[in-house]
Amino acid sequence: MRQFLTLSLLLFILSACGTNGEEQTTLTIAAASSLSDAMEELSAAYEVEHPDTEIVLNFASSGVLANQIKQGAPIDVFLLASKDHYNELVKSDLIDPELHTNLLSNKLVLISNEATSLAGWDDLLSDRVDRIAIGTPETVPAGAYAKEALQSLQMMDKLDEQLIFAKDVRQVLTYVETGNADAGIVYQTDYLTSNKVSLVAEAPLDANSPITYPAGVVNDAQEEAKTFFTYLQSEEAMTIFKKYGFQGKK
Repeated sequence: MRQFLTLSLLLFILSACGTNGEEQTTLTIAAASSLSDAMEELSAAYEVEHPDTEIVLNFASSGVLANQIKQGAPIDVFLLASKDHYNELVKSDLIDPELHTNLLSNKLVLISNEATSLAGWDDLLSDRVDRIAIGTPETVPAGAYAKEALQSLQMMDKLDEQLIFAKDVRQVLTYVETGNADAGIVYQTDYLTSNKVSLVAEAPLDANSPITYPAGVVNDAQEEAKTFFTYLQSEEAMTIFKKYGFQGKK
């Protein structure tokens, strides 16, 4: 009986450890929806290099993620698509003051579905367009940037009744892909993931605020979070981000 108990205890200890005898660590990474494809590949690469760490990815709009962090959700590292939501976390003293950076940048583009032929932004005012999808400006950074661009082009008020709002930028893309919207405003990186939509045009220069992706470590995060945060800025990670159309920080 004593031998059985000893063996059972040994198996329990081994099951709680990694393959090299070290304790397993699970990191929760909160990332903006537009980063989903890149982060899935990047996290898989990190786990290969760090077999004692499991990465759990939490994708949502930046507004939702910021609220989760404010409410004390167990998040270690975040990557947002909004400087405003990032600043809210800074003001709330929720971010490690030494572990944050503007990691990436992106572009805003106008897309249409395959059945709608548009030559440029002005065509949004034509009778060929009934529904235009953008993210909800209050919670979706891509929606806030889209609103800025439409206001800059003096179109926001004219298109008010045609706008349909999505919970995140990937839902905007889906609306256009499925024909539930004739056109939509998304990030360049989202457009690049789809073969079911057409690129109409990039947003005019200075039509919207610079699109940046702040990243950082949440206060009281696990120690391994610092290693992952450093990895996000590595050449290997940047190669993956650029593969999906993201640009380095500006």
